[in-house]
Amino acid sequence: MNLVESILRHVARTPDKIALSYGRQSLTYGELAERIKKVAWGLRQDGLKHDMVAILSGNRLEFVEVFLGAVYAGCVPVPMDPKWSAHEITAVMRQCRPKMIFAENGFPAMPCPEEHDARLIVFSGKPGESYAAWIDGLEPRAAMDDTNEVLFLAFTSGTTGTPKGYMRTHQSWIKSLEATEEAFQLDMRHISAPGPLVHSLSLFALVQSLCSGATFHLVPSFDAGEVWELCARIPDVILFVVPTMIEAMMREPVCGRPRIQALISSGGKWPEASKKRSREIFGEARLYEYYGSSEASYISYLDVLADQKPNSVGKPFSGVDISIRDERFQELPPGQIGQLYVRSEMAFLGYHQLPEETAAVFRDGWLKLGDYAYVDQEGYLYLAGRAKNMIVSGGLNIFPEEIESVLLQLPAVEEAMVLGLPDEYWGERVTVLVKWSGRQRMSIDEIKSFCRRHLAAYKAPKQLITVERFLYTGSGKIARQAMKDYAKRVMS
Repeated sequence: MNLVESILRHVARTPDKIALSYGRQSLTYGELAERIKKVAWGLRQDGLKHDMVAILSGNRLEFVEVFLGAVYAGCVPVPMDPKWSAHEITAVMRQCRPKMIFAENGFPAMPCPEEHDARLIVFSGKPGESYAAWIDGLEPRAAMDDTNEVLFLAFTSGTTGTPKGYMRTHQSWIKSLEATEEAFQLDMRHISAPGPLVHSLSLFALVQSLCSGATFHLVPSFDAGEVWELCARIPDVILFVVPTMIEAMMREPVCGRPRIQALISSGGKWPEASKKRSREIFGEARLYEYYGSSEASYISYLDVLADQKPNSVGKPFSGVDISIRDERFQELPPGQIGQLYVRSEMAFLGYHQLPEETAAVFRDGWLKLGDYAYVDQEGYLYLAGRAKNMIVSGGLNIFPEEIESVLLQLPAVEEAMVLGLPDEYWGERVTVLVKWSGRQRMSIDEIKSFCRRHLAAYKAPKQLITVERFLYTGSGKIARQAMKDYAKRVMS
């Protein structure tokens, strides 16, 4: 089944209902369907069938039209992050070799269509063909004859090397839609995800909104004040956000208390201190945290108001099996930390043109996530940390995320990142980078003393570096490798 068919069925039921709202612009379900079909027909007219279609754009209506139109035509859309460097965009273009590129002008790293033997259509400005003229000359028909198994191809940000593409299927997202509807039980009338559509969290929220027949409120980029204004205009809106967005909203002065139906947080661990403040600031809003990945989709979720399980990421979604295993692939009992494996129909198809890397993450039907975790006796899942972030100090394994969650309980700490720096004696020295929340500063001895009240002594940081600001990835997470490189320069 083509996922877009789930959206088009709303045309017969509610053709005049607003499907997409973007500032003063909007599209009804009838208008959106017409433009989806036009894009699909235009791609077919250009000879594209199961080909790649690149999209380099910020959040705008045309992004949605092209993405869904390409899917409907049986093509494979490839969203590209405008924040990528020219090197990263070129690397992605060479991997996927798109036949057409749809782009928003004004980005420094615009691809050259001649270099990649592709047709360039721009949403506004020059050079390139005009999207408005192109779509206006098309008929609203798709002429589909089959559906591509691959729904879309997305790429990692490439902060530690060449971007790696992962393939998601129609079936995996259809199952994901069913799992979230069952888990959250929300009244889906108005939804917004103020992050970039090139990232899975916002893109999935968009598709979930349209498949549910709701109105999706698209914003150009995240701004805490503007999100509060949106909530004031649209009562009972559902927000899909990352923890850093929640923090920014809680620091924004707000007159009154707009009624928000639910906050659904993902894309990073939501600190317990932040959850506590959220209960007060967001009033009666339902608060959910879910854990997932680009490869596995939805894994587990937690009802923050109902489940009294500090630091847990909840229980698995319906249809998801989880298993904690040791290095020999033997299953571990509750309470023991091991590699996390997931099995579900929501898992990805594999990495694009990387069969060896795909084979490395699948074993006997289980997908290895690259996270260390454990489950308690009641089946709640707890993350210890990412395998790639693990510090080995004095022969002991230390997970930075565990220490960071403790440090974020300190009022003086606005943000913290723990890493290991080379050390002749320890192998790696546990080091913490801290951005302070105000004028108060703490010494490394005070940091150690606080950590030892909550953690084993060997996990306490041995070195403190104050930073004025952190660097972030496009999805709002701390850019760990970039900050680690900075710390090495500071200490050299």
